[in-house]
Amino acid sequence: MAQPSYIPASTSELWSLADEIWFLAGDTALDTSWYTKRASLSAVYAAAEVFQTQDLSTEFKDTEKFLDARLDELRRFGIARSAVGEWVEYTGMSFVNVLRSKGVRI
Repeated sequence: MAQPSYIPASTSELWSLADEIWFLAGDTALDTSWYTKRASLSAVYAAAEVFQTQDLSTEFKDTEKFLDARLDELRRFGIARSAVGEWVEYTGMSFVNVLRSKGVRI
């Protein structure tokens, strides 16, 4: 499915696979994270699949290491994104409270 003419079908299959994996993992998100989780998992899955096509290690040990590294990066990115989100929310609320203390009706 790597040929350009198969891109729509392969993308649809990949999206369905990611959706099924998250469903089986118990994901019940109904916000924008529903999309980002599936897109992230799809990207990691596709990268691991491409890596595996060139893996000559015994029992695909290098692919397993590659996948573990990508999932760890994704986990660390999620933690960092969450921390930044909390900081933005706190700073925004602080800014609104300062404006309110100055008499601005918000």
